[in-house]
Amino acid sequence: MLSPTPSEADTSQEPQPTEDRGAPRRLVLILGLVAALAALAFPFASVHQPVVTYAWPPSGSDPTPAAIPLMPYQPVELTASADCAAAARTSGVLLSTVPLRADPGAQPLTGLRVRSAAGALEVSSAGIELGSWPLPAGDCTVTVTSDPARTTVLLDGVPLVSRAGDLRPAVVGAFTEATDASGLSLRLTADTRFQTTISPLKAALAVVCVLALLGMLAALRRADRHVRAPVRALPRCWWRPRVVDIAVTGLLGLWWVIGPVTVDDGYIAGIVRNRRSSGFIGNVYRWLNAPEAPFSWFYDLYYAWSQISPSTVWLRLPSALLGLACWVLLSRAVVPRLLPRAAGRGRVRWLAAVAFAAWWLPFNLGLRPEPWVAIGLLAVFVAVERAIATRAVFPLTVGLLAAGVTTAITPAGLMAFVPFVAAGVPVLRLLRARTDLHRPALPAALVAAPAAALLLMFADQSLAAVLEAIRVRTLIGGGQHWYQEYERYALLVEPDNFQGAIGKRAPVLLSLLAAAGVLWAVTRGGRPGIAGGPARRIVVGFLLALLVMAAAPTKWTQHFGDVAGVGAAVLLLGLVAFSAAALRRRSTGAERPMLAGLGALTLVGALVLAGYNAWPYVSGFYGLTWSTVPPLVAGIPLATLWLVGGGLIVAVLLARSAWRRAAPGPADTLLPGRAPARRVPAPALVALVLVLAVLGLQVLSFVRVSLAHRDGYTLASDALATLDGRPCGLQEALSVETDPAAGALPAVAVAGPTLPVVPADLGGRAMPGVAVAETGSTPWFALDPEQRAGRLPVVVTVSGRMQPGQALRAEFGSNAGPGLRPGYRVVADQPVDAADGTATDRRLIAPADAEVVRLMVEAPAVPGSVLGTPAVASLPRVPRLTPMAELLPAGTRAILDWPVAFVFPCLRPEPLALGAAALAQWRVGPPQDDPAAGITYSPTLGGPFAAPRLLVTEQRMATYLRDDPTRDAAQLYRWVPTSPVVTPEPTVTSGVVADWHDSGRARVPDLDPIG
Repeated sequence: MLSPTPSEADTSQEPQPTEDRGAPRRLVLILGLVAALAALAFPFASVHQPVVTYAWPPSGSDPTPAAIPLMPYQPVELTASADCAAAARTSGVLLSTVPLRADPGAQPLTGLRVRSAAGALEVSSAGIELGSWPLPAGDCTVTVTSDPARTTVLLDGVPLVSRAGDLRPAVVGAFTEATDASGLSLRLTADTRFQTTISPLKAALAVVCVLALLGMLAALRRADRHVRAPVRALPRCWWRPRVVDIAVTGLLGLWWVIGPVTVDDGYIAGIVRNRRSSGFIGNVYRWLNAPEAPFSWFYDLYYAWSQISPSTVWLRLPSALLGLACWVLLSRAVVPRLLPRAAGRGRVRWLAAVAFAAWWLPFNLGLRPEPWVAIGLLAVFVAVERAIATRAVFPLTVGLLAAGVTTAITPAGLMAFVPFVAAGVPVLRLLRARTDLHRPALPAALVAAPAAALLLMFADQSLAAVLEAIRVRTLIGGGQHWYQEYERYALLVEPDNFQGAIGKRAPVLLSLLAAAGVLWAVTRGGRPGIAGGPARRIVVGFLLALLVMAAAPTKWTQHFGDVAGVGAAVLLLGLVAFSAAALRRRSTGAERPMLAGLGALTLVGALVLAGYNAWPYVSGFYGLTWSTVPPLVAGIPLATLWLVGGGLIVAVLLARSAWRRAAPGPADTLLPGRAPARRVPAPALVALVLVLAVLGLQVLSFVRVSLAHRDGYTLASDALATLDGRPCGLQEALSVETDPAAGALPAVAVAGPTLPVVPADLGGRAMPGVAVAETGSTPWFALDPEQRAGRLPVVVTVSGRMQPGQALRAEFGSNAGPGLRPGYRVVADQPVDAADGTATDRRLIAPADAEVVRLMVEAPAVPGSVLGTPAVASLPRVPRLTPMAELLPAGTRAILDWPVAFVFPCLRPEPLALGAAALAQWRVGPPQDDPAAGITYSPTLGGPFAAPRLLVTEQRMATYLRDDPTRDAAQLYRWVPTSPVVTPEPTVTSGVVADWHDSGRARVPDLDPIG
């Protein structure tokens, strides 16, 4: 955005209207009120909601259990009945809504249980005993009804007990010990409060609001014609591409293909792709699949985008396009406003590109909301500055609309309003001067614009459902309070953590330093080429946005991407204000900012260089440069060298300055026209070198890995495979060990006493193994040719925990050779690490000359010690592999755990439809050392698949990554039902419910009170 001079942009001399403008004012008032009222009424409009009813048994006497894993776990209402004849012929459980025998590895749920014993009937619900009653002789029927208000047990319609409060049971299905289901029945209505769609009334309010808003904006633009200052919105020929634009576009394109994933790409991919079955954007991994509303409208765009292709390269394209749009805004509208005289210079354009890349690359590639918030915040700043420059209300209203839309993306989107706060005085001055739009037209317009965002927040959800979703998320937790915001910055500087990666530290810390420097420069008059008012406003807005970030319930450093646009502008201003040219133009006092800048850069630069080049999950599969240690020079941390070297330079300059000032006569300065000054780099140059070095480290590291591991799995190889017609992501590079026993190695020799063979757990399967309980060894086993060639590892699965002093080693041997006694000599000795209690694979690559392998156990006896259950190690094996794409062809349904969902696009997520979760056959999970996926199966965290997990046993199938077989890239699990079950078809009808309709609380086990 250009203005002739900074002073013209900030003048308070507003032209007054010269004639009556009553017609536009009345139009703005009427349309603004209509738009505001329609938007405010929108959340209260009715919605369509399916009514889903399940019944068991499907036929009159079939006792086969039914799988009805509800989500949420409790029904809206339930009716169960059993006649006295069924109770008389059954001793045991007549009816239960949770499995009678579940996998011990699954977390339990408390359901309804009706039990017959010794002529009496016992009933419990949600873990509460309701009572026990003798059964009368003859025909009778016992009925249990439960809803959010009351649970009642009736005998032939006469209440035996009635308990007020919410005692609804969790429902996983219908189970009985009866051999004949005659006389037993279960009927329930599933909770579908979140699976709603927009009603005609709600749609009509949305249409009225949008039309009124557009009319109001048109009326405001008409009213502005008589007061708008002649200031260009964009530079002349702004649309012409420049060399720097081509460079930025090329860099964004390269990063789109090779750049890292974010920690939540899988989370969001699972949420988005599950919309087809759920009918809404729900959190399919926790929180009872509660809707993401009111912050979810951009997920719907991703869902539409994913319908073209769910491949990784396609789903990452929107963030790259948003980056290009942000660059256009920054270079064409923001930079000319901040640097009106220097914006057209090539040097400034390239500095802007570097600042933009430093912010955008580490934070804003992927599916997270940060790119959307970044461009929204920058667009609001442009709108506010346009309003100040032109003295028009229309851009101010557009800015409020954009701020509301940005707030509807994520709680941190509230920062989109900070440009109005930072520009409070000039904005209020502008509004006061517009007497042609004074009360009440102007307030109506300013309220209607942001209120329109309610259409996005409550597009297909009722107000009651959104409030319940917020309650559930708050109850379960998972976030931090606003006063824990410091944790975000602690993570930013935490060593050996991808949240504090060197690429993330550099833009944040340097921009904070630049903000302080720019405020110092503009308040002391040393601002050559910088427009003081806009510069102050964007710096204050940047700092306020960081404060507003405390509203985000989680404290990930990834959220810094929200301020990428304004952060790049602030960093650019710092580079310009502290460049050598700018410092030399200062008439006096150039020495002090230079020394302060160099001193601050010494500290900040050392913090930046102490970071690792680390990135999450698949982006960390292969060793990026300095991904496991901070940058080093000759084995010395570069951060240390920077701190010591910078400190010495600053100390010498301070001593030199003190010496000069101690000389008689006027105080000298260090910079202007002095030869020594030309040998001292300006702070801007030092910062630029640091930024370029960090950028180069990130980009070149990923380029190197992409080229060096073309046969393995990288995001680049994934993109190329997609273009080649193989869009299945990581699945294409994985093979599965479907039968561990098939890879048992043959025993070839026995050397000394061997350990007894015991069963070893391989994750739901058994194989021969040895207990780590006494000293000894296994026989020698012949290595497979693939193992001798180093293409496949020797695999040992360890379960249980080793005790102190115990050790397990794999010894590799070869033939003793001619002239030596028969046998094998040990050529290598590799430790097998202790397990954490679960069955864990240890993968060992045999040395080049090895031919055989055996396990050695060292377990010294300790008098008086109690070892408990010893750890068990399977005998060594070679994995016999099946390509995962053959085992699970494209389109196969599976539960895709959130850490991995993004990179398995060809598998269909298991549905969460009609108030129930599907009974899956497959589950794809993260590496074994990543427990994050457990939330999906934990009732206390609202895991949507906690109920189906009770119906199955889980058999682990290890996967092996092409080109890197020792890496645990993902785990495949087969879900085997513990007993045969049927899945009853529900009865579905549709109804219209009021927006405030309450179906009771969606109760969270152990957190919501019972009763």
